[in-house]
Amino acid sequence: MPSSIAKLALLLALTPPLPAQVYSPRVLKEGQPDPTDVRSFARTICANARTPGEKAEAIWRFFLTDGRFVRPGYWYHIAGWTYEEPKGEVLDALKLLNSYGFGLCYHIAPLLEAMFDAAGFEDSRVWFLTGHTVAEVFYDGAYHYYDSDMMGYTTLGDGPPRQSVVASVRDIERNATVLTSRLKSPREVNAALVDPPWYPADVGEAAIGDLAELFTTASDNRLYSGRRYSLGHAMDYVLRPGERIIRYYQPEEPELYYLPYKFDGKTWSEFPQEIAQYGIRTADGPRSQKDARLWATGRIEYEPDLAGAPAEIVIDMPSPYVIIDASAEMRLQLAKGQSLTAATSVDNGRTWSEAGRAAGPYSGAWKTEAATLTRSEHGRRTAVSGTYGYLLRLTRNGGAIARLRVTTRFQLNPRTLPDLQTGDNNLLYSAGPKEERHPLTAPRAAKLSNAEYIEESGQSFVRPKANGAATLLFELQARNGFTAGGRFLDIRDGLAPDKLTAEVRTASHPFPPCPDPSAVIEWSVAPDGPFMPLWTYRPTVKWRDGDRIDRLLRWPEVDRAVPSLPPGTKTVWVRYRLCGLALDDIRLSATSAALGSSALEITHVWTQSGQRHEHKHRVEAGADTARYAIPIATSDRVRNEALILSCPR
Repeated sequence: MPSSIAKLALLLALTPPLPAQVYSPRVLKEGQPDPTDVRSFARTICANARTPGEKAEAIWRFFLTDGRFVRPGYWYHIAGWTYEEPKGEVLDALKLLNSYGFGLCYHIAPLLEAMFDAAGFEDSRVWFLTGHTVAEVFYDGAYHYYDSDMMGYTTLGDGPPRQSVVASVRDIERNATVLTSRLKSPREVNAALVDPPWYPADVGEAAIGDLAELFTTASDNRLYSGRRYSLGHAMDYVLRPGERIIRYYQPEEPELYYLPYKFDGKTWSEFPQEIAQYGIRTADGPRSQKDARLWATGRIEYEPDLAGAPAEIVIDMPSPYVIIDASAEMRLQLAKGQSLTAATSVDNGRTWSEAGRAAGPYSGAWKTEAATLTRSEHGRRTAVSGTYGYLLRLTRNGGAIARLRVTTRFQLNPRTLPDLQTGDNNLLYSAGPKEERHPLTAPRAAKLSNAEYIEESGQSFVRPKANGAATLLFELQARNGFTAGGRFLDIRDGLAPDKLTAEVRTASHPFPPCPDPSAVIEWSVAPDGPFMPLWTYRPTVKWRDGDRIDRLLRWPEVDRAVPSLPPGTKTVWVRYRLCGLALDDIRLSATSAALGSSALEITHVWTQSGQRHEHKHRVEAGADTARYAIPIATSDRVRNEALILSCPR
């Protein structure tokens, strides 16, 4: 069976290769964390920290959910908006940083874990407390609990908090007074014993006792034995000649946002739910309920060179950000009996969804949009919504196309953009590696053995069909390197992840017996091997503090990379083997050789006193880094509008 990547290569061969491109261009203000790389991001957050405790506190403070306590207020708390089918609640660190910037405890706790790991701590981990999800980090021989979602951490003893040991989850499990002893009264904190903010919402509601009870009812507190966050996504992208990416600092339109939909096995429905108690209205979009922070949107616009284009062209439109919708507009000439059909695919060309059809006679401007699959009270689900790329296919039966523009609209976290202010603004440009990354969306195995697909009310996984190991073999067209990973489920106790809540559900299908649960990812340059291991499941846990915990959720998120391949490699075979485990997310991507570099035009747009201002900077072809300054002398408040990166023809 040919792989989806092979099909994609065949389809893209229908369009002529481009002579030069711009690879993953980034523009940051001096001192701004780089949201495209978790290690760089964490390093910048911790730049002024001297001790492990100071590093952990800096990360905790940076992600506090209430803008009163931290600038720029990178993250805020809102329910129901950080969800992508079919995987469910988003746990990928780079997606959370770049496309969202908001969520609940079960989003921010894995993100804190990712930041702790990226900052170089020996270990970090995530707990599910049945009602709340929290993160811990290991340093100075012990684990320490930090909560950016409910905005607090607490220390042991009665000393000044900055000179005291930060408590762990287990400390609070064993003794509720670790929390309650910090109060003067149910609604008043002893300021000498805490580092503010200290759970301000819980204190305001006289609910610190309820928070403590989440910990002390320990029988349903469960520890994720493996990494809880994923790193399968990448913020790599390529600008081709005639392509630009526009990132706005606000929503381009008040009601434009990525609206998540859930699938229950039968129907699709809006995922966000209105909660009157907290003022959450779906029509308001994913806005902060505590302050003025918003999401933002952007566009990728591509005008390909159509000279010599065949009757059928397929255009790849990847996006590093979660997609809202897409459209194509053109000048169209069709005589009677001639036609044009537009279609999109989000599974590398395996299936197609018709976007529009035009029939002759026709002459003039023509526009079509990705098909609408679901309409509901607050928006629509299109054939490309909630994905990170699609193919657009235009099929002509005669006639001619001119001035084609393909537009992808996406959602982003505006706090990832450089924040221009009055005074001197020093900007840093950098380009990524000169290569292209091709994620394998909706992967289909080239070969299956003893594997079956199980669906439970819209939640699904692959597992062994009978006794013994299941094998899934995938073919990747990879010359430079590849990545492989997934979420593995050891559900020997019957507990599986719930995609709707990122919490726990009971799996209804019993597993074939396996006396020694195991899983492995391995790869080879030949379908029959020999295979080299990339990752092996190890169910035993290293208890760094000597405190063994038997309440485990064994659902490790795994991501591995092979950055280079033997010379002459064209095809890589990746094999997953499972015994007693399931797999509910398969992550595969291949990298291909780079073409030449193009020049890049950078445009910053802002307003002051209602007047529009622009600053343009050109980066010449081949330059991987550049520095430039934007002095803004007037004292009037700056309102950032857009950052535009264009690759000219």
